[in-house]
Amino acid sequence: MTTMMKTSLIASALMLAPPAAQAQNKPVAPPLMVSAGKCDKLVVAGKDATKQCRNEVASQPMPGGAVMFIFTQGKTLIGFTGDATKLSGDKKTGIAGLPVVDVNIRSGKEPKILHATEGLCKFSDPYSGKPAIVTCTAKTAEGTFTGSFKSNGKPPKAQQ
Repeated sequence: MTTMMKTSLIASALMLAPPAAQAQNKPVAPPLMVSAGKCDKLVVAGKDATKQCRNEVASQPMPGGAVMFIFTQGKTLIGFTGDATKLSGDKKTGIAGLPVVDVNIRSGKEPKILHATEGLCKFSDPYSGKPAIVTCTAKTAEGTFTGSFKSNGKPPKAQQ
């Protein structure tokens, strides 16, 4: 990935933040963490976009206790924003669950933010040395959004 592409991805991901989080004078979020692997499924507003899904997923802690998982379809970013204060987990499986509150779509200058009427992201530890998963599904007024990813087992890399 070129430096220009990385910079664009990071800038776009930061722009996916809900306007309320941007309006508050909160500290800048930690770097975007990107995991390489295989995008198994991507559905955007009910349409299968798996063939255009990039084989990486990014995670971004957001101000106010939110976390966003970002899937990329061509030049479009699809972010599933969840409320980390409501994080739950299963110690036996090592899989955590995060309720999705918004789906953020960024393909132009202005992000489109869709309220999720229901949704959940499930994920495992990307630092375990084993392939990690990220699976997000959300229902919105514009349809269902789903992303499913399995990492290559290597830890995510920070994108500056």
